[in-house]
Amino acid sequence: MSASTAHVAGLLGEAFLDVPTAVWLVEDPAERLAAVAGQFAILVEHAAAHGGVLTAERDGAGLDGALVWFDRTKEEPPIPDYEERLREACGKHYEGFAELDRIMDEHHPAEPHNYVALVGVRADARGRGFASDLLRRHHERLDATGTPAYLEAVSLQTARLYASLGYRPHGEPFRIGEGGPPLHPMWRPAGAA
Repeated sequence: MSASTAHVAGLLGEAFLDVPTAVWLVEDPAERLAAVAGQFAILVEHAAAHGGVLTAERDGAGLDGALVWFDRTKEEPPIPDYEERLREACGKHYEGFAELDRIMDEHHPAEPHNYVALVGVRADARGRGFASDLLRRHHERLDATGTPAYLEAVSLQTARLYASLGYRPHGEPFRIGEGGPPLHPMWRPAGAA
């Protein structure tokens, strides 16, 4: 990974600032950014050791996007001290983030796959193909090894993007908590167009 964990987590935190799940978890935008970027820093650090992080930049002009993934074709060790670190990162919003983790784990497929945990692009760089390019780069590696991929789309708009890259619904959408926004589980077989 060329960019630092903090830089990638900060970019992804900003990219997710207005995502319905994040808005539902934390009402105040400043608190939301701190909590989301804090959780993402933990995930990015773990992915660097047990998966990977891909980044996109325009000719050295700075980080525009990132993709964070985990290798679920083998047993992944737990994140060290995750509960304590999440509590520190999210503060008074810890319970909501812990519930999000629990529900996502409950719906996560058991079959071996690559888990595309986070894909985000800076707001002023959206619409330029960075997310698609990151995913295509990642899919080339997966297709070469015959590895399927799984992710949760955070909206119907992102689900359409993922569908254009070979992902299909993998079960029904599920909600985060009582009245929370839906997540759309999606699966991409290896070699899907």
